[in-house]
Amino acid sequence: MIGCGGVGLSAIMTGRALGAEIVAVDLDDRALGRARRLGADRTVDVSGLPPDDARDAVRAATGGDGASVAVEAIGNESALALGIRSLRRHGTLVQVGLFAREPRVPVPDMIARELRLVGSHGMAAAGYPAMMEMVADGRLRPERLVSRRISLDEAPAALAGLDGPAADGVAVITF
Repeated sequence: MIGCGGVGLSAIMTGRALGAEIVAVDLDDRALGRARRLGADRTVDVSGLPPDDARDAVRAATGGDGASVAVEAIGNESALALGIRSLRRHGTLVQVGLFAREPRVPVPDMIARELRLVGSHGMAAAGYPAMMEMVADGRLRPERLVSRRISLDEAPAALAGLDGPAADGVAVITF
């Protein structure tokens, strides 16, 4: 999981509920701490690391070969490249984060290791019953994502803050 904001933390919880082994990657220690509390098996702090060192750190955390699946939840070109370069041969990167401008994709890496890049714009409604079953039986506990509650008046500032470092968890607007 690359990016431990709200989307990334949700993916960590869902992956854990489905039995996946989770390596969480972020630049922020608070976000990585929350990722551990929500089910990440290992975390990798890539702040200040050159791209090759970040790739090597993620690969080491996955046992050396790289991840079978990486989820990029930021929408950042360098995070996309890290995700692709952290995959093992025949791995898949799921791109969830939206980009402000069209990113460059490291196609030579994708060809050399026969990788797949899959876009995801959200969960299909057909998957809701299975997800709700996981919530009902306690395997998935979305309330654990909520780190703060804000008023409707505070919402514009919270939205503007999404353009900076990730908040610790998810804010819920209360009325």
